[in-house]
Amino acid sequence: MLLNSDTIKQRIILFEEGNEYFTDDGTIISFENIIAFYHQETAQITNSVYEGTKLVFTLILKYYPKPYIIEIDSNKEEKYKLIYTLSNAIAQYRSKKILEQLKTTNKLEFQTLRDSKLLFHDGILELHYTNKKSHYQPFVINCIKLQKNLLVFSDNENQEELLYANSISDIGVFLQIISQEPYFSDETKALKKRDTKLYFLLLAFMVLFTINGYFEICCMENDFVEFASDLSQFLLTLALFLSPLYWILNKLNSKKIQKEMESLRSNERGQYE
Repeated sequence: MLLNSDTIKQRIILFEEGNEYFTDDGTIISFENIIAFYHQETAQITNSVYEGTKLVFTLILKYYPKPYIIEIDSNKEEKYKLIYTLSNAIAQYRSKKILEQLKTTNKLEFQTLRDSKLLFHDGILELHYTNKKSHYQPFVINCIKLQKNLLVFSDNENQEELLYANSISDIGVFLQIISQEPYFSDETKALKKRDTKLYFLLLAFMVLFTINGYFEICCMENDFVEFASDLSQFLLTLALFLSPLYWILNKLNSKKIQKEMESLRSNERGQYE
């Protein structure tokens, strides 16, 4: 599948660093009219080939009934850089305003792309459902676990809600605030460590069964052992055969990703100089 995201088409979107607004075909969209903001990036990889990154930029605006959404991929270099820069400016603007509101009122509301919202007040976080037809009841969250890009919310009654991080409005400042609370824990490193252990454990078993298959050391009369040994031989041989190809693809993918990041960083340097 070829990555081809561009909902801007022929529209003219203008934004200058330092402004607190941008224009879309002449329509002015002010940062102060933004109620919720979402920045979602998804890397597209097909057959181990990195095609690019799709950016979904979503705003919920006052006085506008529908979400304002732009989808653009990194292969549309200039448009992608513009929306990425605009998204970064909005994130910084809203982060400042949200932190100021927290100091003043000690109350915050974070919308989500699901039928729910998160209310934070006096160190307490509550999850409320915005769909009136929903049979789920709001609950006070006493445990938040960050697992890579997934947030797990739960309470004392074992009620639980799962939300992807980028489906929460202003996720950067939300995590900045909530990570200071005692009921928050980041399990990302532990999960990565566990996954690495499982990978090497699986590899070790595969090597052992492969050796057993080649030399018929033990229990080859057992159907399961014979099947596992034959399968391990096939998979390990295939992996060794394909490893040079994957090495080359990883190098090419890394170069393309690095080029995209350097392009974005050069754009940022140019704006702030």
